[in-house]
Amino acid sequence: MSYSFEQLQVYLQWDISTWQRALVFWDEILAENPASDTHVLELGTGDGGLTLYLAEKGMDVVCSDVQGPNPAAYALIQQNNLSAQVSFAVVDATAIDFADNSFQFVLFKSVLGGVGMTYAWPGIEQVIREIHRVLKPGGWLLFAENLAGSAFHRRARRMFMPWGKTWLYPSLDQLETLLAVFAESEIKTYGFFSCIKKDFAPLVFADQLICRSNKASSHYMAYGYARKA
Repeated sequence: MSYSFEQLQVYLQWDISTWQRALVFWDEILAENPASDTHVLELGTGDGGLTLYLAEKGMDVVCSDVQGPNPAAYALIQQNNLSAQVSFAVVDATAIDFADNSFQFVLFKSVLGGVGMTYAWPGIEQVIREIHRVLKPGGWLLFAENLAGSAFHRRARRMFMPWGKTWLYPSLDQLETLLAVFAESEIKTYGFFSCIKKDFAPLVFADQLICRSNKASSHYMAYGYARKA
């Protein structure tokens, strides 16, 4: 499925050229599951863009964040006449207040690093355990997450991002270890220079070249799925 740039801005908010790859990948998985069996929990929703992405596909979505979704998320769902499909909740990803086997899908984007900033690595491990617990048998985790990337990324974040010194960016190896609790998983990576200046055409083109040749562990974004047995 193709999306307009305006749609992608609403869904993803930043660095669309990189993160849209996650949507294309997720679309393939979501298309295999009937809407009648798509009870979804989105963690760390922020302004609700990915909840909109899911609800527009006919899914029943719990839109959540640790202090509750931003007011913009409520407005976004109302403006698109999708209130019947979306409920809003305060959810701490380290202690998800839903019963075991509640959801066919759990989805998040750029959540683990923020959890790690507050709870260190054990908090990130707890998030994955909680997601696994609330998924139904055969249920799917869909994720997109910032990675530690290369030495270049680590240095640039410390120098230029206010949260760069405290955000806990997992490495690709660490992410693979986290997902080992699932029966199967697939991780893809992308992005190198585009994190410096989002959607700047020369850097987008540079990433198309460099991401073909350098190691996946040096990319700054990972996306994919994990499936519960």
